[in-house]
Amino acid sequence: MDTLRRIPREAEEAARASGLGRWKTLLLITLPLAAPGLTGGALLAFLASLDNFGIPAFLGLPAGISVLSTRIYEETVGFGPSAFPRAASLSVLLAVIAAGGALLQRLSVRRGGVPETRAPETAARLHLGRWRPAAEAAFAGGLLLVTVLPLLSMTATSLKRAYGLPFGPANATLANYRYILLETPKVWRAIGNSLLLSGAAAAVILVLGTAIAYLCVRRPSRWTRAAELGLALPYTLPGIVFGLAMILTWMEPLPGWNPGIYGSGAILFIAYVCRFLVLQLRAGLAAFALVDPSMEEAARAGGAGRTAVWRTVLLPLLLPGLAGGALLVFFTALTELTVSALLWSPGAETIGITVFGFEQGGDTVYSTALSTLLVLLLGAGCGLMAGIRHFAGKRGIRKA
Repeated sequence: MDTLRRIPREAEEAARASGLGRWKTLLLITLPLAAPGLTGGALLAFLASLDNFGIPAFLGLPAGISVLSTRIYEETVGFGPSAFPRAASLSVLLAVIAAGGALLQRLSVRRGGVPETRAPETAARLHLGRWRPAAEAAFAGGLLLVTVLPLLSMTATSLKRAYGLPFGPANATLANYRYILLETPKVWRAIGNSLLLSGAAAAVILVLGTAIAYLCVRRPSRWTRAAELGLALPYTLPGIVFGLAMILTWMEPLPGWNPGIYGSGAILFIAYVCRFLVLQLRAGLAAFALVDPSMEEAARAGGAGRTAVWRTVLLPLLLPGLAGGALLVFFTALTELTVSALLWSPGAETIGITVFGFEQGGDTVYSTALSTLLVLLLGAGCGLMAGIRHFAGKRGIRKA
């Protein structure tokens, strides 16, 4: 969307003034300028699909359909001396494909197109006239089909007495919610584990990401650039590949030494910190870029120490952006499934693992009930993040 909004309006107007029609202007001016950004977006969607584990696991495994991520999962949780070697081989293949896609995406964004420094224009460029109601109806119908209807179907299933029954007053019940909330201790244990792991990871990442972002912006060097690229690697890799790498690393970090991290909740915490640190780093870089260094210099010239500069100058300006990044990390870790599917252990289940376990066990009404509660929680989180962005806009700090 931003790519299309950054296309110079005057270029399209000049083409129309030269006699080009609407379609020729689109083909000769708009699409060539937008092509790098659109290609980058398509490759980003490819990488996200490649990384996805939940959808293939929920929809593909019951039907006997495997993709690389689910195949790696099946090999890893399987038995036998060759399980890990086979999973590692498949992980290398998946990592190579992902690296190739990431490289192409980076090159496509850098190749010509519209300058990133150009401000987006939000004013309408094409007035649909009498076709506007039809276009709006088509857009609303598509949104309803791909987003609203699945959520309504999931909620309706969670209210049924048994999966497969028609939805209606005779089959409606809240017993599924009562069961997962009042009669199943593992659900509350999973909720507690997820909140604890996500909250602790977000707190640690907030401090580390902010410190690294400060160094990258205020003390740039080849080391900070290398650190920025290195921190992006765990997030760039498919989650199933990163999870297997964590297993192989912490099973025996040094020959003969087993610290007991693998098989405990600690490995999930370490994985969350390593994988999602780059999200806070990006938020910190965007926030620091909007704070003029002269404000720090003026505070120091006035006799303020480093701590006072942070407390009185930097933190009030950076807080909305940094808090938005921390919330993004928290909710991303809270709903994470791909890495957790390989690293969880009894007693360290997360919400995603519990939903997955219900579904794998055939308890669809319980999995949909817990998923519905999770969607409500995420909706509240999105509202909180929107409030932070609104507050940031009023303060002049816009979260990227």
